[in-house]
Amino acid sequence: MRWSILLMLSATLIGSSTPIVKSSTDNPIAVGANFDDQSPNSVQSVQIFDPFTYFPLDQRLVKLNAISGGSDQIRARLVKADIFINNRQPKEAIAALNQLEQSYPLLADYILYKRAQAYTQLGDRQLANATWQALISQYPDSPASAEAMFAVGQNEQLLTKFPAHPRSQDLVLRLLSQNPNRVDLLLHLVTYFGDYKQIVPIADRLMASSTKLTADQWWSIAEVYYKNWEFTKAATAYSRATVNPITAYNYARSLQRSDQDATAIAAYNRVVQQFPQSPQAPRALIRLSQVASPQNAIAALDRLIANYPDTASEALAIKAEILQNKLGSPQAASVVRNQLLEQYGNSNEAGELRWRIAKGLAKSGQLAKAIAAVDNLIATSPNSLDAAEATFWAGKWANQMGDKTKAKNLFEFTIREHPDSYYAWRSATSLGWQVGNFTNVRYTAPAIAIPSERQSLPAGSAKLQELYILGLDRDARSQWLTELAGKKILTPKEVFTDGVLRVASLDNLAGIRALESLDWIDVPAAQKAEIPKLKQHPAYIRSLYPFHYWDSILKWSQERQLAPALVIALMRQESRFEAQIRSSAGAIGLMQVMPETGAWIASQKGVKSYNLDSPMDNINFGTWYLDYTHSRYGNNTMLAIASYNAGPGAVGSWVESRGIGDPDEFVNNIPYSETRDYVSKVLGNYWNYLRLYSPTIQQQINTLKH
Repeated sequence: MRWSILLMLSATLIGSSTPIVKSSTDNPIAVGANFDDQSPNSVQSVQIFDPFTYFPLDQRLVKLNAISGGSDQIRARLVKADIFINNRQPKEAIAALNQLEQSYPLLADYILYKRAQAYTQLGDRQLANATWQALISQYPDSPASAEAMFAVGQNEQLLTKFPAHPRSQDLVLRLLSQNPNRVDLLLHLVTYFGDYKQIVPIADRLMASSTKLTADQWWSIAEVYYKNWEFTKAATAYSRATVNPITAYNYARSLQRSDQDATAIAAYNRVVQQFPQSPQAPRALIRLSQVASPQNAIAALDRLIANYPDTASEALAIKAEILQNKLGSPQAASVVRNQLLEQYGNSNEAGELRWRIAKGLAKSGQLAKAIAAVDNLIATSPNSLDAAEATFWAGKWANQMGDKTKAKNLFEFTIREHPDSYYAWRSATSLGWQVGNFTNVRYTAPAIAIPSERQSLPAGSAKLQELYILGLDRDARSQWLTELAGKKILTPKEVFTDGVLRVASLDNLAGIRALESLDWIDVPAAQKAEIPKLKQHPAYIRSLYPFHYWDSILKWSQERQLAPALVIALMRQESRFEAQIRSSAGAIGLMQVMPETGAWIASQKGVKSYNLDSPMDNINFGTWYLDYTHSRYGNNTMLAIASYNAGPGAVGSWVESRGIGDPDEFVNNIPYSETRDYVSKVLGNYWNYLRLYSPTIQQQINTLKH
């Protein structure tokens, strides 16, 4: 009788006695094509919708209300409902959702989920429960049903059917608080939620238990330790884990990083012997050369050069250094370097060698020859990692020689070919672009236009794509985790998708790291070839440089007369937008304010109550301090940023001892390597925000393209 009543209530609240779910062919919300073009003659159709993700709430609602007609209006209703729920306006959410599933079958399960949330907020337990039960009944395989199972207490069903859903993590943690010794729950966490912040103590408890674990379970434990830099423990776990190229390599790497070099050497050799065709085999030989004796290192590198041509240039560069610095054979080293230039002239290593040659020539005053060496670098390895730095400095040298045309060409090359580099910014300033220089960045604030439209990601179901495109990021992330189901080895497409969804749902540290890993992950050649195309997807660069906390940044930047792009650039470097992060030194939050610095700032501001974990307070105090460091050094942004990292005392001593002189030389000669790197990265971030989101700067860059 009770179930019948619930079904009747369910029918009432969804607007039909028989739920209407059209087939996918009737769905007015067209699902975009896959990211990959499936045939050489097909035209790629990509789903695009603008959920106005970075706009303030009131502006989002105005824009969403302005959408009229077609599938975008249907989408806008669901987005508005989600906004209303997040702002505890359940009546408005229920109105927006009214009978929406009839015209939006692709997300009918999530519409029911939102409706149940709204009834829960409204305090109508009967309608909420009926909706949860209807969701489980009608969509038993949907991750949205995991939310329903959690809400109605179907614990066993939730853990069994949706083990990787975030609600399963919530449930496991709750059950562990009641019974901390349940090994099945501990295993559930390490298997599906290895990025849980307190996961290392969980792994420790499993290691200490007497329970017999499977090889795959040991693999999960090993991954937890490895990703958290617990390498001694990782080595122990990997020694018992499933054997494959990745676990074998990570075992050897864990041994090396825990200073067990002799055992690491044997382990790296086993990787090459057992998995000679894997991407990990050449990487193992590179690592072997780092821990073996010089003679054995040379032998390992020779094996690599002979068998793995894609990594041979790296091996030759290392071999030359060993011959030069460890074996005292400069002539042999020279032969190897010539081999590198002749056989692998377009490699990163060849570019690095040419740049070293050019710097040596410049240091001895032979600027014309130094520029010629850079010209050679451009001709042979224009995309090498050192090309941006080399061409910028060659432009400076050309200016010193009075060759303004040559300098302009070199600066333009840097911007055109390496637009994401710090040296592209330095080149733009050298060309007189209005992008700020070392002395006036704080006052340089060209208009920013923030795009928020979304288009399909390269991996994941049609439902996932739609949730992401709408900006329902937490739901998209839950859907994605459920689809991955704890998968340990991801393809580049999956790494990309995972990274984008993490950033979208404010898991920025891991998300940005995942996207950056596309530059160095060892994967099969076919997958490696996919990566350049993946990086052309708009979500790649926008996820690397997102606009989290932009409203607060604008507020405090304007109050302190600081360029907003500079503040967000510094925040990205300090915390990757993680509001609750702590540094090893104890710095807190988005702008990494030290507690004692926060107390001093509070005394200067006359503030008695503040919380550095609060994004608003943290940005308030961080921008105040950045303004202070600017005021200490005559608004010189280079010195202000260095001071933010190293402290005013250290920077003051550097300026006093040697002056500023050429600011580029000053940056290169900052005594603290961390601060030296910090200054270039913050200003590189600043440049990337301008070149990606300032229409004026974009237009200038576009004029340089062929």
